[in-house]
Amino acid sequence: MFVSAVITTDEKSLAVLNSLIRAGRDSEQGYLAAADGVAEAPLVEIFSHYAVQRAKFASELEDRVRTLRAQPPNGGSPGGEVHRAWMGLKAALATSAAHAILEECERGEDMAVMAYRQALAEPDVDKQTREVIQRQYEFIQAAHDRIRQLRDSPTYAHR
Repeated sequence: MFVSAVITTDEKSLAVLNSLIRAGRDSEQGYLAAADGVAEAPLVEIFSHYAVQRAKFASELEDRVRTLRAQPPNGGSPGGEVHRAWMGLKAALATSAAHAILEECERGEDMAVMAYRQALAEPDVDKQTREVIQRQYEFIQAAHDRIRQLRDSPTYAHR
């Protein structure tokens, strides 16, 4: 007798959640590094805020994983696209130029936005999980837009 492997909605939701948790932890670490790498107090405040936001988002997603009776992943995503995008930040930190750091943060945000869009495009995610992802996506998109605005502003223009 042949038994096909059917992926349940919960399994698909867990896969999506785990991916977003890793991306969130990468973003959190990237923003902490960015906050440490700039001298401008407004940027330190913004980066610190986004680091805390991403930690809260990851925690909320981890709670959802536990609700689905599973264990959330530990740490970020070494080898993942979001992780690689944030690792470009290390080179920018060496120069300590605010514009370069903002460029790398924006690149990391591009990957986070893409991860959330992919999650929202997944048809087999349960309703409660989708609602959490949608709400977080709106904040992720707003952060992306804010970082891009700062990067392009005369205050932090490439000098």
